[in-house]
Amino acid sequence: MTYQLQKTNDAQAQAHDQQHDQQHETRTPRLRQFTRFDLSVVVAISLLVGAILVTIVLGDRVGVTLVRVSPLGEAHSTSRIVVEFSEQMDRESVAERFRLAPEVPGAISWSNRTLSYRPDAALTPGTDYTVILEAGAVSVGGREVLSEYQFGFTVLLPRVAYLYPSDSAPSNLWIADPTDPHSAEQLTFSTGGIYDFAVNPDGTQIAYAQNRTDSQSTDLYLLDLETGTVQQLTNCIDSQCTTPVWRPDGRTIAYERIDFNTGVGGVGPSPPRIWLLDLTSVPATTRPLFAESQILGYNAQWSADGSRIALFDSASSAILVYDFPTDQILAVSSRAGSSGALSPDGTRLVYPDITLLDDLPPWPHLRVVDLESEEQTNLSEPGGVIEDGRALWRPDGEMLAVARRYHDATGTRGYQIVLVDPSEGGETQTVTSDPRYANNFFWWDPTGTQLVIQRFPELDENMQPNRLGRPEIWTVDVTTGEGTQVAVNGFLPRWVP
Repeated sequence: MTYQLQKTNDAQAQAHDQQHDQQHETRTPRLRQFTRFDLSVVVAISLLVGAILVTIVLGDRVGVTLVRVSPLGEAHSTSRIVVEFSEQMDRESVAERFRLAPEVPGAISWSNRTLSYRPDAALTPGTDYTVILEAGAVSVGGREVLSEYQFGFTVLLPRVAYLYPSDSAPSNLWIADPTDPHSAEQLTFSTGGIYDFAVNPDGTQIAYAQNRTDSQSTDLYLLDLETGTVQQLTNCIDSQCTTPVWRPDGRTIAYERIDFNTGVGGVGPSPPRIWLLDLTSVPATTRPLFAESQILGYNAQWSADGSRIALFDSASSAILVYDFPTDQILAVSSRAGSSGALSPDGTRLVYPDITLLDDLPPWPHLRVVDLESEEQTNLSEPGGVIEDGRALWRPDGEMLAVARRYHDATGTRGYQIVLVDPSEGGETQTVTSDPRYANNFFWWDPTGTQLVIQRFPELDENMQPNRLGRPEIWTVDVTTGEGTQVAVNGFLPRWVP
């Protein structure tokens, strides 16, 4: 019995050893199948775990970053400064660390994670600026801007856009550098011609009214000066949509619309009415300024803060000043048919009026009205030696550029431009004094140092009526009176800041 049991145990042991050997033989090939890819996965996981552990131990070392900044390299004198953050920010902490060098006072506004800084005054052309955001600003979640950020730009010199030619059709948009008139470049090639136009506040786009070739209708278009792309803004079928005027924030355009009513027998064209074009929607949407269809008008203009708009209403022979925040309309009586000019802060209006005097023709002159107190003063007295026409506020609101002529022995044939202090008894300064020229259409540059003027040579060099005269475009330094001719046979000039 003992011998048999031992033999059995030996057989079981031998079987166990054989099974162990077989298991060893089957495991060996599996170890050889462990590839480099498997190894790289293990290493990557190890590194990731290590990075997480380091972050936990050391804390966030990346912080809040800047996603987008502008302008970079070059800017316009009216450009906004934009900084987009990677997170929602504690806005006060950002404002405390944001600055512009050289320093220019301005206002900060926010849209989600994006800061916009709009300087109170135009940036100086030809000047280099640096935007600085110091370290330490924090996000709503508590993360910091860990290092100081800086970026810079140079402000471009302003250019002049205008329509050319004036003596034949079609007229198209051109642009030129006032310091180099030979740089004139054609911007549009419309076969129907351009009716009028306006440059947007930051100088990057032009809205223009283009005549259709298949009808009398006119539509508004938008030209991007940086890319050259053109976008149609309105579809004014059987209507004329013209005279775009940009709101200072660049988001809305006011324009004039006349409906021809061709399909309505005997009605005829409607009086002009102001419409608004909202550029923040895609596509742009449009609607009348006033829901009340009986409120008509033309010659729209915005206050510099965009809170007010003025227009002339022929039906009431008055300038209507509409205040958006209060939804109130102030009417200022006038016979001249122009909405005048709102001061930059929107609190005053200078406007032309016509006074009827005995034994004298209707006398045009200028009034200034305080829109808060409604107190009015004459800028020039009717029936005197001074006849005033167009007037525009300097961007700082301290002076007016006025088209003026004198009815005395020293009088000139056409309007000359003078600077007038709007305060009572204010001083005047002559800007143009060439008796051969009439100066009627002009605009300030954003810095308030230059005017672009449409001039007409009424007299030739021999002081005789100039039958071959064509309108000319000039820029004039208001301090020195030095003028530069930009174009001949051009008209309706505007600054491109």
